[in-house]
Amino acid sequence: MNENLIPKWQKELRAFLGIKSGIILEGNVYDEFPQFEKTDDGWEFSDTDNLDQTLISLIDGEKTEMVFFDPVVGFYCRGMDADSQRKLLEPLLDGYQTTETLMDHGMTVCLMPSGKKKGGKGNPETEVYIWMSEIIRSTMLDFKSDSGKENIVFVLNFASRLDASNLRAAEANTMFLNIMAATTAGQRFQLFCNSLIMVVDKYNDIPAWVYLNNPNIRTVSIGFPDRYTRRLYLENLFGPLESYRALSSDDSAAGKEFVAETEGLRLQELRQILQLAVRRDIKPEDITLAFRLYKYGVLENPWENLENDILVHIENKLSERVKGQDEALTKVKSVVTRAVKGMSGLQHSGSSHKPKGIMFFAGPTGVGKTETAKALAESIFGDENACIRFDMSEYRLEQSDQKLFGAPPGYVGYEGGGQLTNAVKNHPFSVILFDEIEKASPTILDKFLQILEDGRMTDNQGNTVYFGESIIIFTSNIGLTKESDDPNNLFRSNPHRVPTITIEDPTKEDTQEFRDMVTATLTEGVKAYFNDNGRPELLNRLGDENIIVFQFIGKHNAEVICDYKLKKICRTIETEKGITVDTSAVTEMLHEKAVLERANGGRGVGNMLEKEFLNPLAGYICTLDDSPKSLKCVPEDGKIRFVS
Repeated sequence: MNENLIPKWQKELRAFLGIKSGIILEGNVYDEFPQFEKTDDGWEFSDTDNLDQTLISLIDGEKTEMVFFDPVVGFYCRGMDADSQRKLLEPLLDGYQTTETLMDHGMTVCLMPSGKKKGGKGNPETEVYIWMSEIIRSTMLDFKSDSGKENIVFVLNFASRLDASNLRAAEANTMFLNIMAATTAGQRFQLFCNSLIMVVDKYNDIPAWVYLNNPNIRTVSIGFPDRYTRRLYLENLFGPLESYRALSSDDSAAGKEFVAETEGLRLQELRQILQLAVRRDIKPEDITLAFRLYKYGVLENPWENLENDILVHIENKLSERVKGQDEALTKVKSVVTRAVKGMSGLQHSGSSHKPKGIMFFAGPTGVGKTETAKALAESIFGDENACIRFDMSEYRLEQSDQKLFGAPPGYVGYEGGGQLTNAVKNHPFSVILFDEIEKASPTILDKFLQILEDGRMTDNQGNTVYFGESIIIFTSNIGLTKESDDPNNLFRSNPHRVPTITIEDPTKEDTQEFRDMVTATLTEGVKAYFNDNGRPELLNRLGDENIIVFQFIGKHNAEVICDYKLKKICRTIETEKGITVDTSAVTEMLHEKAVLERANGGRGVGNMLEKEFLNPLAGYICTLDDSPKSLKCVPEDGKIRFVS
């Protein structure tokens, strides 16, 4: 095997161990790792194991001892019989009372300083860690072995948690000073010096003064396994998982897809997916089912269970709930068609990771953008509540991304996770609506890059959330207004905004030229928004064809919306109050007022009905001693008069 295929961190550690007296090992430290043996033909894969065993395989065991320290169990060794371990460890702790246990795996001897020197007194909860660092420092300064070994390497596991062990600041400083002193006292004229490996989650878990400007310390990052490593892992499966070796074959389409889809997963997670497959009796060619179960917690895929006439059903549902947006709904249907048929994003690499559909709804307020998203959720997933809505006006501040994705460790709310990641984790099959995206802090836009490209996001607690079975919709009225260039504007810090488009004549239907102008203006406005905020890459991930423009509602549709809302009001009054309201005489007058409000969309029509009809009706009913059985509406000087 070509040596270049060995993970970079292993080659780097093999090269610098013994050259650098301090190694900070960070990143994916809790995974299992491939191990390789040197043969006459090069390097050969031998096994996968935990980090301890992998580190042992990277040193020259004939010349070097390796001793581990774990804050839970103390000092221990691996790969030695119990007597040999005692012979090595007990001299290191000479002068300290120790506790001893025998671990089940391999009869590993664990020795922990008891917290007080022989003949002295101490605080076991704190001083044990200081004395641990003293033992490491003194041993690295003057290591002697009865076994003929020339050097020693200490591995400090869970080093990220050392200063979280109820240590006071002075005690923590003493402990890390000992560690720093241990790394600065290497043997200058030897080819291999005694070394200390600190295993941490991230390098800055160690105080910066320990490693900054310290030429004796090197940071080595362990990344997630690459495509080759994942495939190599499949090639060498054994035991109950051996049947899944077929996934590593060049002829296995399911295997190639599985290797591609598991990008960013640990080897442990690959093993867990395969264990799920064994438990559910899933065959290698159906491994995608196990992967879906691991990602989403369900085997069933709502997308695959949709009826054959779902597209007709969606078209009817959208047309019923959203009026006057035929062009926009046609584009929406084309995106949904690709999603339903599993053909979204096939032009990109790794298309299976991407969300099922991505759309950007641009248009005036109250024209049906949010209603379209809700109708889609009801049509596809059978429940309008499957539309998860985020009002982006709540995320104006720069640090608002913490609400969506979770606060960093140590901050209030860390344990709760993020609003978005929690919602998608619990409801992976959904329509995710980001309403009025232009009102959010521009820094949040960066978070969407990974979601739109890879279909996944890692929350603040390190859990990966997948968006591959969802439809993502952004809404905005970008492009409808612009900053005023009036030289008399006194509020330069908060410039006044003026409309870029106004309806030519509310009492007439909009011309096709006007509708084309609306489409062009809003499309350019969306593009300018992303480019001006320095996010052209996000615009590329959206795609021009997925920018869907909603028009101003037309004259006829304003009247239709008026009738719909008016009937709904009258029906509710009859049901709850027992009063029948006859509006036939005022319908034409309300139509005329509705048409004048169509620039404000359906909400404008609703507000007009509240002002012209609902408020006077409520006032009239309050003046009566008894509630009437019926009321008749009569027009009078542009107002509505009620007759009981």
